[in-house]
Amino acid sequence: MSLSDIAKFLTTHNGRDKFVRTLCYSTRLISTLISSERYADSLNKIGSELSSVRTTLRLFDDIPMLNYTLTYGFGKQEEDKVVRLLNVLMNAIDQTYYPIEHIAWAADHKLLTLDSNPWWVATSWCWVISLYLGLIKYVRTLAILQRHKSCLNVVDCDISVALAPLRAQQKKEFLAMTRCMIDFVHAVHTLPEGFLWSGKLTRWQVALVGTISSLLGLYMAFPRKTKTS
Repeated sequence: MSLSDIAKFLTTHNGRDKFVRTLCYSTRLISTLISSERYADSLNKIGSELSSVRTTLRLFDDIPMLNYTLTYGFGKQEEDKVVRLLNVLMNAIDQTYYPIEHIAWAADHKLLTLDSNPWWVATSWCWVISLYLGLIKYVRTLAILQRHKSCLNVVDCDISVALAPLRAQQKKEFLAMTRCMIDFVHAVHTLPEGFLWSGKLTRWQVALVGTISSLLGLYMAFPRKTKTS
């Protein structure tokens, strides 16, 4: 990992967002572990500022998300109909998330005379449902990859070479599923009390869950050089 690689990663919106998210939750986690109240308050304020930065930058995510949704369409390129349906539903929910969040943000900043709380709750529900559908998709995809792996019949070829792409895809899907599960734990916590474990996590647990998820996201998003034979 060179300085040039890091610089290129941080010039992208996705890379910068993942880095800011990691800082946001890690500062909050550190604030729960130190004994100094002054530094803990400072770190909490930094975490809140970074979270606000991410929310503000998402004001510009509608068009990229819409472009992705329209490009994917009904997912005719997907071989599996279940994965296709799940992706279409997730795209619709994620697309809906952004304008709801914008309304909540505008209400918080007194641009709209609305109570922002119901709108923030709606964003939490969008997050939870999208993640739940994502979990189903990853389980389905891993099952399909395992089936392909079992049925693979290689002729005049090293089996390890033939299986390498499948194993790489399995690792990628497994990491994505793991991160999705961690985010699901966090997302349910943000819902109004009374649903599963909503509101039950402590501050340090929320910070820990967010930090682990963010580090996984960084690891998955950071470009890695492929080995050449």
